Amino acid sequence: MIPPTVYYSKVGIELAKLVFRGQNMTPPNMATFQAYFQPLTNAFRNPAAFKNSSFAPSNIISRIRTANKKEIALAGVTAAEVVGFFTVGEIIGRMNIVGYKGQPEHHGHH
Repeated sequence: MIPPTVYYSKVGIELAKLVFRGQNMTPPNMATFQAYFQPLTNAFRNPAAFKNSSFAPSNIISRIRTANKKEIALAGVTAAEVVGFFTVGEIIGRMNIVGYKGQPEHHGHH
Protein backbone atom coordinates (compact mmCIF):
# COMPACT_ATOMS: atom_id res chain seq x y z
CA MET A 1 0.00 0.00 0.00
CA ILE A 2 1.27 3.50 -0.87
CA PRO A 3 1.53 5.96 2.06
CA PRO A 4 -0.93 8.88 1.76
CA THR A 5 1.88 11.45 1.66
CA VAL A 6 3.51 9.80 -1.35
CA TYR A 7 0.16 9.33 -3.09
CA TYR A 8 -0.96 12.94 -2.66
CA SER A 9 2.49 14.20 -3.66
CA LYS A 10 2.21 12.30 -6.92
CA VAL A 11 -1.33 13.59 -7.44
CA GLY A 12 -0.12 17.15 -6.81
CA ILE A 13 2.73 16.76 -9.29
CA GLU A 14 0.38 15.43 -11.97
CA LEU A 15 -2.07 18.26 -11.31
CA ALA A 16 0.76 20.80 -11.62
CA LYS A 17 1.74 19.24 -14.95
CA LEU A 18 -1.85 19.61 -16.21
CA VAL A 19 -1.99 23.24 -15.11
CA PHE A 20 1.38 23.99 -16.73
CA ARG A 21 0.22 22.46 -20.02
CA GLY A 22 -3.20 24.11 -19.86
CA GLN A 23 -1.76 27.57 -19.18
CA ASN A 24 1.05 27.07 -21.73
CA MET A 25 3.56 27.61 -18.96
CA THR A 26 7.19 26.54 -18.92
CA PRO A 27 9.44 26.22 -15.90
CA PRO A 28 11.84 29.15 -15.50
CA ASN A 29 15.45 28.71 -16.53
CA MET A 30 18.13 28.66 -13.85
CA ALA A 31 19.14 32.33 -14.34
CA THR A 32 15.55 33.50 -13.77
CA PHE A 33 15.23 31.27 -10.73
CA GLN A 34 18.47 32.62 -9.23
CA ALA A 35 17.51 36.24 -9.96
CA TYR A 36 14.14 35.73 -8.29
CA PHE A 37 15.54 34.19 -5.11
CA GLN A 38 18.66 36.36 -4.87
CA PRO A 39 16.95 39.01 -2.66
CA LEU A 40 15.75 36.25 -0.35
CA THR A 41 19.21 34.73 0.05
CA ASN A 42 20.67 38.21 0.57
CA ALA A 43 18.08 38.85 3.28
CA PHE A 44 19.20 35.75 5.16
CA ARG A 45 22.84 36.84 4.88
CA ASN A 46 22.09 40.42 5.94
CA PRO A 47 18.77 40.68 7.85
CA ALA A 48 19.09 44.47 8.38
CA ALA A 49 18.85 45.07 4.63
CA PHE A 50 15.64 43.03 4.45
CA LYS A 51 13.47 45.83 5.83
CA ASN A 52 14.62 48.15 3.02
CA SER A 53 13.83 45.61 0.29
CA SER A 54 11.02 45.46 -2.24
CA PHE A 55 8.65 44.04 0.37
CA ALA A 56 8.12 47.51 1.83
CA PRO A 57 4.45 48.56 1.65
CA SER A 58 5.25 51.63 -0.47
CA ASN A 59 7.02 49.45 -3.06
CA ILE A 60 4.12 47.01 -3.17
CA ILE A 61 1.60 49.82 -3.63
CA SER A 62 3.66 51.41 -6.41
CA ARG A 63 3.88 48.03 -8.20
CA ILE A 64 0.10 47.68 -8.01
CA ARG A 65 -0.41 51.21 -9.35
CA THR A 66 1.92 50.60 -12.30
CA ALA A 67 0.46 47.19 -13.19
CA ASN A 68 -1.14 46.91 -16.60
CA LYS A 69 -4.58 45.42 -17.28
CA LYS A 70 -3.18 42.02 -18.22
CA GLU A 71 -1.29 41.70 -14.90
CA ILE A 72 -4.36 42.78 -12.93
CA ALA A 73 -6.56 40.31 -14.82
CA LEU A 74 -4.05 37.51 -14.22
CA ALA A 75 -3.94 38.33 -10.51
CA GLY A 76 -7.74 38.33 -10.38
CA VAL A 77 -8.00 34.97 -12.13
CA THR A 78 -5.34 33.49 -9.86
CA ALA A 79 -7.14 34.81 -6.75
CA ALA A 80 -10.42 33.32 -8.03
CA GLU A 81 -8.71 29.96 -8.58
CA VAL A 82 -7.28 29.98 -5.05
CA VAL A 83 -10.66 30.86 -3.54
CA GLY A 84 -12.30 28.17 -5.68
CA PHE A 85 -9.85 25.46 -4.62
CA PHE A 86 -10.23 26.50 -0.97
CA THR A 87 -14.04 26.39 -1.25
CA VAL A 88 -14.04 22.97 -2.90
CA GLY A 89 -11.68 21.70 -0.20
CA GLU A 90 -13.98 23.04 2.49
CA ILE A 91 -17.01 21.39 0.88
CA ILE A 92 -15.17 18.08 0.63
CA GLY A 93 -13.95 18.36 4.22
CA ARG A 94 -17.39 19.14 5.59
CA MET A 95 -19.13 16.72 3.22
CA ASN A 96 -21.80 19.37 3.03
CA ILE A 97 -22.24 22.53 0.96
CA VAL A 98 -23.43 24.77 3.79
CA GLY A 99 -22.46 24.43 7.45
CA TYR A 100 -21.02 21.52 9.35
CA LYS A 101 -22.81 18.32 10.25
CA GLY A 102 -23.14 17.90 13.96
CA GLN A 103 -25.46 17.06 16.78
CA PRO A 104 -28.82 18.85 16.66
CA GLU A 105 -29.39 21.36 19.41
CA HIS A 106 -31.65 20.27 22.25
CA HIS A 107 -33.71 23.14 23.58
CA GLY A 108 -35.12 22.94 27.08
CA HIS A 109 -33.28 19.77 28.16
CA HIS A 110 -30.82 21.00 30.75
